Amino acid sequence: MARNPGTGYAKQDRKSQVAVGYLRRSTDRQEQSIPDQKAAIEAYAEEHGFRVHRYYTDDAVSGTSTVGRRAFQALMADAKRKRCEFQFVIVYDVKRFGRVGNDEAGYYRHLLHMQGIEVLYVSENFTGDSTDDLIRPVKQWQARQESKDLSKVTIRGLLSKVNSGVGDDARGAWMGGVPPYGYDLRYQSTSGLFLMHVRFMRDGAKEIYDENVKLTRSLPRGETIVTSRSDYCKLVLSDKSRVATLREIFRLYVEERRGYKAVADALNRKGVLSPRGPGWDRRYRGKWSITTIRSILTNPVYVGDTVWNRRTDARFHRISNGQAIERPQAQSHRLEFNDESDWIVVPDTHPVIVSRRKWEAAKFLREELETSVLQRGINSRTGKKVGSREPPGGWTGPRSKYLLSKLMTCGRCGNRYEGHSQYLSRRDKNGKRHKTLGYACGGYIRHGRSTCQIGRLKKELLEEAVIEAVIDLYKPFIGDDAQDRMADVLDEQIGSDITEIAKTQASIKSQVRKIDRKVRNLLDNITARNKNLADVRLSELTQEREQLEDQLESLENLAITEEECQELITETAGFIASLRISLSDNPLDRRQAAIRRCVDGIVIDLDRNELRLSLRKLPMIFGGSLTTLTETITIPVPFAS
Repeated sequence: MARNPGTGYAKQDRKSQVAVGYLRRSTDRQEQSIPDQKAAIEAYAEEHGFRVHRYYTDDAVSGTSTVGRRAFQALMADAKRKRCEFQFVIVYDVKRFGRVGNDEAGYYRHLLHMQGIEVLYVSENFTGDSTDDLIRPVKQWQARQESKDLSKVTIRGLLSKVNSGVGDDARGAWMGGVPPYGYDLRYQSTSGLFLMHVRFMRDGAKEIYDENVKLTRSLPRGETIVTSRSDYCKLVLSDKSRVATLREIFRLYVEERRGYKAVADALNRKGVLSPRGPGWDRRYRGKWSITTIRSILTNPVYVGDTVWNRRTDARFHRISNGQAIERPQAQSHRLEFNDESDWIVVPDTHPVIVSRRKWEAAKFLREELETSVLQRGINSRTGKKVGSREPPGGWTGPRSKYLLSKLMTCGRCGNRYEGHSQYLSRRDKNGKRHKTLGYACGGYIRHGRSTCQIGRLKKELLEEAVIEAVIDLYKPFIGDDAQDRMADVLDEQIGSDITEIAKTQASIKSQVRKIDRKVRNLLDNITARNKNLADVRLSELTQEREQLEDQLESLENLAITEEECQELITETAGFIASLRISLSDNPLDRRQAAIRRCVDGIVIDLDRNELRLSLRKLPMIFGGSLTTLTETITIPVPFAS
């Protein structure tokens, strides 16, 4: 029997030579790629006597890995069936089969060979003899190397784009992908001409708005926005409901000290729509989750900074020290978080949603929680980690029945006072025994009288006494001069004069601007004669500017701006004005959050019949170190009469 040129297989009856075609293109901008491949495969099949049973198509999918190539994986699954309908797989060239390494390509070819299936290449001119085993790996290596070279060039272009000059309008341009929740994309030309406003929807569709934010058209999921290579986009605020949700997430986490799960639960209970729904991908259920909340709280984009290179899952290269370096082959399929020193940060590039102080507060809480998780012990019986995963402040969640949970300790043994329920000995007229709620020493509950006495206190009486003590403490902050008193406490709390810090910051920024003007003047007037002197002066000005920038950074971490200070005071004044309602007439989870803004801790000393309450001078949580001034007051233990 005559052999088919380029196949190495003898011509047989057409019906017995059943093949399938595999088509792939890397980007949807290659409009003719799929039809061209299909036409070439059909011509090849007609010439060599194959009947193409069907086609497997991966459209706009990278060939640098088999991961994510659904059609390719479906082909492999069909090939493993007991009654496989085809004996050949026809592809246009080695690159269409995949720009994978020789090991990976050889692995999948071997799996097909084990099923009696051969891979044929339309445009490679293989002869079908043993020389193919020498040439094929070379061509496969070349295909892979082309992608690696392109990867390096692409990263170089991205670095050039993200590091564009300060005076460039494109400074801080969005580097691609779906914008963070709460932001949309504003496309414009290099001349600054508005092109479109794009909003990503929960189902993956994109809504296009004009400059007045009026909807003009919608693009279904998968359809790409076509723009010029010179055009760019920047982050702008999304609709008000999304921005409000973002601020509520930070408020719940920072001010009410709820954990990720509690924040997600609060949003789901309110029916707030999550960023992505099932229409985007079937793995999304349309509910807020722990991972979604954490990704928001850890993203610096919400303070107005463009931060790039926080993580990488690039196939070939990663960025370190501002340069592209090759990733080890073993890591090329993994998503990795980069060291913070490799982050590329462009400050103040887009509108702010959350103040820096509140974001720093969230960061502090998160790091404190993660540190406590790392320090948890190991259960000697189960070998599993044990300990609390709650955020600092002791949020207990909506199922707790006790307002003061985890705020009280026993003055006798030092154990925590906790909720305790018991049934009355007497029965009602229907023969039922009723349960009463109270607080008791946890040392007694767990270890008995060898540790402590029960010291049980009635729940309603204890909670009412603490609430009244809190309200009494904050009475001076209600009235005409309440905000002035709060400002005095705030100044004392931070440890320095807020106004002076703000003035210092403004003065330093003014000095920086003056230095920049001097530098521009020097550069404009530099000549061959004064070049050496100008270089010396430029070096001095650069050093002076760096010192001022260091001072600004230090003040940024320690200081609070006048606007933020006033915002905190206004918010706190409103909180205090409605404090009794917040502590009495709200659902329990809201009451717990309110009491934790006021109470730092309670010691129950039954030997002296007193409660020692450590209360915050102002019911607010500050950013950064979260240090708060407290005042200790003593009240009698509320025993039932």
